Amino acid sequence: MTLKDFSKQDHVAISSLGMEFALSEVLGAGVGYWLDTRWGTLPWMLLAGVCGGFGLGMYIVWRRAKELSRQTKEKQK
Repeated sequence: MTLKDFSKQDHVAISSLGMEFALSEVLGAGVGYWLDTRWGTLPWMLLAGVCGGFGLGMYIVWRRAKELSRQTKEKQK
């Protein structure tokens, strides 16, 4: 499969995956840091937030890739 097989809309959807992944990481780290400052547990909640953000980001990427794969297969039929 080459890049020519994807439409412009597909390229936008694929490009947005990186931003969604980064946003989940930043939000997870932000929430973790905020909890650390409230509870005085630095760096444990920050690490938990980063791990949770990473897991959420991977889930988002997996779900979107599965959806794009299904749409591509439907177009090929």
